[in-house]
Amino acid sequence: MNGTLRRSLQRTKRAGWHLVLRCKATSATTADLAHTAAIAVGANLGDRVSNIVEALKLLPAHGIEVVRQSRLYESAPAYVTDQPRFLNAAVAVRTSLQPRQLLRALKQIEADLGRKAGGLRWGPRPLDLDIIFYDNITSEEEGLAIPHPRWHERSFVQAPVADLYAASELGSSSAAGRMAGHLEQLHARWAQMGGERSLGSTDLGCVLPLPGIGMWPWQGRSQIMGILNVTPDSFSDGGQLPSVEAAVSTAQEMVACGADMLDIGGQSTRPGAEKLPPEVELQRVLPVIRALSQDEALQGVPLSIDTFYAEVAREAVAAGAHIVNDVSGGSLDPAMHQEVAHLGVPYVLMHMRGDPGTMSSREHTTYADVCMDVGDALQASAEAATYAGIEPWRLILDPGIGFAKTAEGNCQLIGGLDRVRAQLKGPFHNAPLLVGPSRKGFLGKITGHKEAKDRDKASAAAAALCVAHGAHIVRVHNVEAVRDAVRVADAIAASLGKPYSM
Repeated sequence: MNGTLRRSLQRTKRAGWHLVLRCKATSATTADLAHTAAIAVGANLGDRVSNIVEALKLLPAHGIEVVRQSRLYESAPAYVTDQPRFLNAAVAVRTSLQPRQLLRALKQIEADLGRKAGGLRWGPRPLDLDIIFYDNITSEEEGLAIPHPRWHERSFVQAPVADLYAASELGSSSAAGRMAGHLEQLHARWAQMGGERSLGSTDLGCVLPLPGIGMWPWQGRSQIMGILNVTPDSFSDGGQLPSVEAAVSTAQEMVACGADMLDIGGQSTRPGAEKLPPEVELQRVLPVIRALSQDEALQGVPLSIDTFYAEVAREAVAAGAHIVNDVSGGSLDPAMHQEVAHLGVPYVLMHMRGDPGTMSSREHTTYADVCMDVGDALQASAEAATYAGIEPWRLILDPGIGFAKTAEGNCQLIGGLDRVRAQLKGPFHNAPLLVGPSRKGFLGKITGHKEAKDRDKASAAAAALCVAHGAHIVRVHNVEAVRDAVRVADAIAASLGKPYSM
């Protein structure tokens, strides 16, 4: 991270870390933007994601600064049920506009993006922008009631607005400003409605937009990411896929065994690995990604490119990848965050100190409290990613098991995923969590199995524990060996009424 960006992030963090959208800045200073508001955003016609993104880009031109965004939700239509499903989000904003002026600005943005005046109430629309809260105001005027009169009955409003500030952030000095009191009421109501436990159904759930596939629901059950290494030197399975045909065949077997997505890597990131240039990585992964994306049996299966190079990410997405999985979280290539923002794909942001060649040093594996330190680092990296233009709803967070951690630290992280999450703020507090303990060296130390391929039983146990402690996605080598353990962990969590997002 360069010095200018670091200083900018420090300033935004002191102010409660606000998201800076990449669009033309307004002339108003932060001091002028004295009012805070929560705005609900919805769309069910046209390119729903694009409509929401474009609406948020237009806000600053009207004197409305976006400071936080929620996760992205898909919901069944309410009131008028014979219409397409909705995408829903929310933003926290600062503005100098009075409530009536703010309403006029939102209606203008709706019109600019194709919403026509009149029409069926609660019917289909390309864009819907509603003021939910404005400071601590409670008022009712003709055509404008604050708080929004129906927020109590709309889970598709409560869920994204609750994302903006975790309940632990609220209070007299909250970054939420004068609407903190309203948000405390909303959090209480959302918890009463079931909160995170209620998500993942066809009525309402979080989604990741995947180009070429559509909305991918990641709640309801844990997801399994199958590892497809096309490298000669990976610590576990290097050299086992000597051809594109072998890679496709293995991918088909993984999906048949229960893999929900596939992660393709062309460079080993084992401890001590030498960093290869992007052109070598591209030679390995592009033919495989193209073949996988064209294979009939794999249509609809998300493909992830495992790389820390922005160039590789760009070319892999062009070849058919849907997700970028970066073990460095953007620290090894300063262009990565902006590239992913431009690509518009989900981004797995992992915690690592140093690089694969140095990460096992005492300097990098020493923590004051590994769970708190990793959580703080993930928060900072997620803020940097959103600063670069990656929407929070595209982020998947990974604590980096095996990367700059001791065996004891890895165990503490798996058992303390809830403590990692407790350090995360705003939409990151309940972001999808990916954990990859599969065949890692710490499992060998625990079981005595020196060969990575002999650690599949241990990997299944570790994966089940990750799910039990709040992981949404587990990254594994042997899908068949892990699948049943994950399903049992899911069933036990469901029987206890635990949410899939802890």
